[in-house]
Amino acid sequence: MEIKLHANATTTPRVRKYLQESNKSDRELALELGISVTTVRRWRNRQQTADRSTTPTVVHKAMRQEQIVLINALRDILKAPLDDLLFMVVQGLEIPLSRATLNRYLKPSYHRGVRETLSGKKALKAGIKAQSLTLHYRFLSLHMDDDGDHHLLWAQEPVSGWCYARIYSGMSASLVVNWLDDVLKQFPGDIQSVEIQGDEWLNEGWVNALERRLAEQGISARTTPAVNKRLAVAVTLPLAEIIPAARVCTPDELVARLCSIFNGGKEQKKLGNMTPQAFLEALRR
Repeated sequence: MEIKLHANATTTPRVRKYLQESNKSDRELALELGISVTTVRRWRNRQQTADRSTTPTVVHKAMRQEQIVLINALRDILKAPLDDLLFMVVQGLEIPLSRATLNRYLKPSYHRGVRETLSGKKALKAGIKAQSLTLHYRFLSLHMDDDGDHHLLWAQEPVSGWCYARIYSGMSASLVVNWLDDVLKQFPGDIQSVEIQGDEWLNEGWVNALERRLAEQGISARTTPAVNKRLAVAVTLPLAEIIPAARVCTPDELVARLCSIFNGGKEQKKLGNMTPQAFLEALRR
């Protein structure tokens, strides 16, 4: 009988049964089987040995145009392969899609000929250290049901993909600095340099506030030239009509949820079968 496993699976049902029945420690089993401690713990905490299906009970065969734009933007930001993106869409956004449907809607936005940015284990082998952050900003013009104008701030570490985001209804230099302090506090590592995307930030005062704070922290800062300022992201429908998860949470809670799920929810093959959070924590040891 053929056993079908997920693309990123590192264990078989027989190994999983062994993990659940063994009296050895998590670390001993990880060393014995050549898998991560996280994988050992995950399967020991489950009753079954089969992969969980990523196909929801009710599958949407068609997507709204707003959902297509959102999901493609999410893929571009996270640089996530199909299976990892499917996990984010189903578990994070709670949009019930099959793998085949998601893949069909991603194809039009795939850009050929773009030079690949090294990440994960490949980046480490090339001598790139996970010690930098990029800081991003978007002005969001949301529907009145979502209280209109908002400001999205997010930080990302390129090697692991680790991210931290917040959405605010108002903005000031002091708020931006407090957000930066939160980013540095939450990041599981030591940041040596930060790049501020100049064409994304609408207010030079906010950029100056970030640069001053980074200088106080002894962190190198570089602001890319602002050639063409990014336009506001306009959302004409209530978020709840586009994103099922938004029915029970605020925009800020939604992006925090997405970051938490991405950082610690699913092991990634390019990170040596670790989550971004675990990958960065392992580098510190």
